[in-house]
Amino acid sequence: MSMILYEGALQVVPVLLIALFIETRSLDRQASRTMRRWETAQDRVYAALGVVAFMVSLFVVADIIADGPVTKAIIIATLSGCMGMLYVRILQRFASRDRRPDQVSGDR
Repeated sequence: MSMILYEGALQVVPVLLIALFIETRSLDRQASRTMRRWETAQDRVYAALGVVAFMVSLFVVADIIADGPVTKAIIIATLSGCMGMLYVRILQRFASRDRRPDQVSGDR
């Protein structure tokens, strides 16, 4: 049953990292320098965690390292962190749409 976690991570982690990369390309350039640094630091941390989670999953599936609580914690932390980060970015995008006065309600 735990092998499903690792096999799922092998499929989901690259997609999450691609989604985070695409989303960070459209960051608000009007944000403060501190906010941009914070977002860049978050992106780097989750990218590093994603690479580690992918490699750990790959090694567990290939039976190079044993399945254990530490490996499960790495995978779960990465998946939940990346999903949380994407959720925050989605909320920020919705909030920025609501603040734009130049957008007409029916115009897209």
